[in-house]
Amino acid sequence: MDMRWLEISVTVDPEVAEAVSEVFNRINPGPDGRGGAVVEVSGFDPVGNVDHLQATVRTYVPDTPQGRERLRRLEEALDHLNMIRPVPEPEVRSLAEEDWAEAWKRHYRPLRVGRRLVIVPAWQQYDPLPEDVVIRLEPGMAFGTGLHPSTRLALRLLETSPLHNARVLDVGTGSGILAIAAARLGARQVVSTDIDPHAVEAARENARRNRVASIIQVVAGSLPEGEPPFDVVVVNILHHVILNLLDMGLWQHVREGGELILSGIVLPHETDVLLAVASRGGEVIERAQEDDWVGLRVRKP
Repeated sequence: MDMRWLEISVTVDPEVAEAVSEVFNRINPGPDGRGGAVVEVSGFDPVGNVDHLQATVRTYVPDTPQGRERLRRLEEALDHLNMIRPVPEPEVRSLAEEDWAEAWKRHYRPLRVGRRLVIVPAWQQYDPLPEDVVIRLEPGMAFGTGLHPSTRLALRLLETSPLHNARVLDVGTGSGILAIAAARLGARQVVSTDIDPHAVEAARENARRNRVASIIQVVAGSLPEGEPPFDVVVVNILHHVILNLLDMGLWQHVREGGELILSGIVLPHETDVLLAVASRGGEVIERAQEDDWVGLRVRKP
């Protein structure tokens, strides 16, 4: 008898999708490759630009007593999350074995960010326009796939930075999407760091997938040691981590005349980051905002 699967899905605002994905991946990690969170992006205009973006986060469990118990734990965790952020009741449907394999891929489509950058699911055929810069990723966790506003802001600011032949540092690389974008936009060397060993491996794999592994060096840790200052440094992390990194010497990793791109800043905390940057002599040369998220492009005199 064919195995049946239960699809659990929740449609939420993109900012909440990361938290839902974390819940799904924690409770249903899927060591056999059939679990974990996958994120369907919807809300595009006809040419693929963002228009009222929504995210449907899905995960799959076998329709067995053990799978039903995992479903119960997922529903309980979502109920707890709902006390902090609004999360609707999950939808559950049964799938036959042959339907499962393709079910979560059907609704993905390329995501255009800025003027040239296009994020394309790794398995999908895409015919780029002459000026498109394509980044291929295996979607899963929401953060680091271009779904979250802070990632899109960082990509937009990278696109306007002087990256041709530049040395770039990407702190907290996650999936490696910003490092890959920098490499595809002309950087000659990118050093990417992350304290999460799983992120380090994912970033390396994504660099290989995009054929920029010879340009990107992914290392475990935070701020690199023994490296000369970089032309461009990009940090897409929450504001309090940015402030800590500045105290730890992040500013010294930017060469004189170089640029620091900061994203992951929630609007109420923008002033804190601006004051920290200004106290070090930084000049904001570009600001981008999406909803309550802010990205800054700062020049070091």
